[in-house]
Amino acid sequence: MPENPPKLSENLEDYLETISSLSADTGAARPSDIAAAMNVKRPSVTAALNSLREKGLVEYEKYRPVTLTQDGEAVAKNVRRKHELLSDFFTNVLGVNASEADLAACRMEHALEDSIMKKLVKFLKGRGAGMCSGCPNRSPGCESSCPHAVALSDLSKGERAVVLSIDRKLGNLGTYAGMGLAIGSTVSVLRVAPLGDPVIISVHGSEISMRKSQLKNIMVKRI
Repeated sequence: MPENPPKLSENLEDYLETISSLSADTGAARPSDIAAAMNVKRPSVTAALNSLREKGLVEYEKYRPVTLTQDGEAVAKNVRRKHELLSDFFTNVLGVNASEADLAACRMEHALEDSIMKKLVKFLKGRGAGMCSGCPNRSPGCESSCPHAVALSDLSKGERAVVLSIDRKLGNLGTYAGMGLAIGSTVSVLRVAPLGDPVIISVHGSEISMRKSQLKNIMVKRI
């Protein structure tokens, strides 16, 4: 990122992100392709490109393909990184479906300050690092195939575990995430009814009553 990046509207950030995507293979993007990708008229594209050129973010001449300057590419990458970070957070931590997560990320990526993004990155790295620290089988993405994974329904009273994955069959993922039950959360079994149902679990200070059939949709690793 440039030291003092120009303040851009959401619309202009979208233009930079689109130009970056379209020029990934050839290094440049045609104004007609930009218009088609963003579903806007050519005059709107021309006005936006002139504005971005004045800010030093694109190289643009009438009737010629558009290229991003070094600063323009840095801004585009920053916006794209925010989008990916938010989308991953919504899907992998909160359990939001991919299409809803992508739409929400599009809306929020422009409002997310860099200082907040850095804290969110640190938070997510902390969750991942603490999830399986010391495990000899640890590797990127290993949560989905962890050899130590068991269903939360298999835990006994007093056992603690970290959540590795939550099947969408559980339903109400957003509600449970609001109570702290999400990937990376530490859960403990507080009580089990005499007949095995329901099971009371604790997560982030909240007590949640769930059926064993529900807990089978949550894979955890004992800690």
